[in-house]
Amino acid sequence: MQFDAQCIACLVNRQFELSDRGPNDPASFAFMREVLQEILDAPEGVAAAYMIPGFTAAFQKHFGTADPYEKIKRDANDHVLSILPSVRPLVEQAPDPIEMALKFARTGNLLDFAVLSAETIDRELKKAIAETPDSSLDPDTYRRFRAELAHAKRMIIIGDNAGEIVFDMLLAEQLKKAYPDLDLSYAVRGGIAQNDATRADAAYVGMDKLIPVIDSGSSIPGAELAHCSEHFRNAVEQADLVLAKGQANFECLSGCSLNIYYLFLCKCARLAKIIDVPLMTRMFICEKAPSAR
Repeated sequence: MQFDAQCIACLVNRQFELSDRGPNDPASFAFMREVLQEILDAPEGVAAAYMIPGFTAAFQKHFGTADPYEKIKRDANDHVLSILPSVRPLVEQAPDPIEMALKFARTGNLLDFAVLSAETIDRELKKAIAETPDSSLDPDTYRRFRAELAHAKRMIIIGDNAGEIVFDMLLAEQLKKAYPDLDLSYAVRGGIAQNDATRADAAYVGMDKLIPVIDSGSSIPGAELAHCSEHFRNAVEQADLVLAKGQANFECLSGCSLNIYYLFLCKCARLAKIIDVPLMTRMFICEKAPSAR
């Protein structure tokens, strides 16, 4: 999904909030100039996420911080790991544990510190967790998903945020239990990409002990296939089934013609308008019609 003027405004505001060190701060001024240059230099046709690695490099250059989201990611992982014992029984004891695990994996997409502040995220997550069991998945999409799971040999989950990856572990557990012969893997980002999960996060929460973990080979917070590693592209293209978590993955992958299911919260006003849903709608969709399979 190509970025537009609304994306530019959002990107600039987010980077300013990240960099604001007070009036007349020369580092902030220099950083924001580079942010604007990255936007000017971005090629046509890419999603907004494409520009994030350039922003990260500029931030490191002007502020001397390797990863501005390091503490945020660690805190998110720790917080969800601490509540996992109370959430896991809700999944395991559900009439359909995979359906419930998908719901919680989608709820985990709320852990996006580019959208919600650290001051509000805990309160919003607690509320969202309480609402998750009674939320719904699109029934037609879910039936198709389960029908394809029954015949799939290879499946890859493309992850999104730190913290969210812990909820994804519940889904991986249930998929392994229900489909023991399924070759299931999990993909993270190939480098620092805002608060997105990386190999370090996968190791920290234990995902790598549960199923194989690969990375995109890219620091773009979304799977822009043209800019991902050959290994990652092959894994996605050879999978019978792909579940892409998060809005950035939808923005980068929609229209790519692969058999991809998307699970995310619609947190962007522009995207909400494009797909004609209210802001913060819980999404579970697949672009390909059954006849195209």
